[in-house]
Amino acid sequence: MTEPAANPVLVLGKIRQIMDCFTVEEPTLSLGAIRKRAGLPESTTQRLVQNLVSEGFLDRDGSGYRIGLAVARWAINATQGLDVIQAARPILQTLREQTQESSVLYVRWRQYRTVVATARSPRAISRVLEVGTVMPLHLGSAGKVFLAFDEFARQELLTVAPEEALPAELLEQIRVQGWASSFEEREPEVASVSSPVFDHHGNVVAVVGIVAPSSRLNEATAAPAYTAPVVEAAALISAALGFAQ
Repeated sequence: MTEPAANPVLVLGKIRQIMDCFTVEEPTLSLGAIRKRAGLPESTTQRLVQNLVSEGFLDRDGSGYRIGLAVARWAINATQGLDVIQAARPILQTLREQTQESSVLYVRWRQYRTVVATARSPRAISRVLEVGTVMPLHLGSAGKVFLAFDEFARQELLTVAPEEALPAELLEQIRVQGWASSFEEREPEVASVSSPVFDHHGNVVAVVGIVAPSSRLNEATAAPAYTAPVVEAAALISAALGFAQ
């Protein structure tokens, strides 16, 4: 006689219990810690965690587990109605026309940044980032901007990957000038310039930037031909969100 099928609602409830175990303060947990916090039997915890890993809900992190990147990608879909994205779309189009390069809007999720809106370069040779692309904070100009202007981003990175923390002098320089650049840090032949977007409380809610081939965007051409339009775009989006300097 076969066992009755598990109630899907009850299974989802148990999955929710497991996912709720993870916090910003403790992003990585052992299987034993998950079982204890979720209050589930050991066999149930092990089976569900294995399934969550196979489906991308959780990722292995050494001997422990952490929230998976698949969850970050889905979370971005929920941001499509955010005011910052609506405010940014026409400004991204203008930034693309000004620079003739792809313009991008990023938001932060834990120690990652994710593309939430883009305007593609009209040039035949260009660099394009798809909406939903997830990247680390410590590489690339947008990540540097988040780390320079967002204290919570710095704390998150120090918690999960202290070896990837950026020098304080570099972050201070970015805060003073209001933008960051990156030349072939994340991948070859790709460069970028980014600037922070603030809400009406003065909190960093996004980063706007451009990505381009390093043959066109490099240390010799980064300022002011590219940096000025990016900083202006960030200021316009911030103003649309009610930020007043």
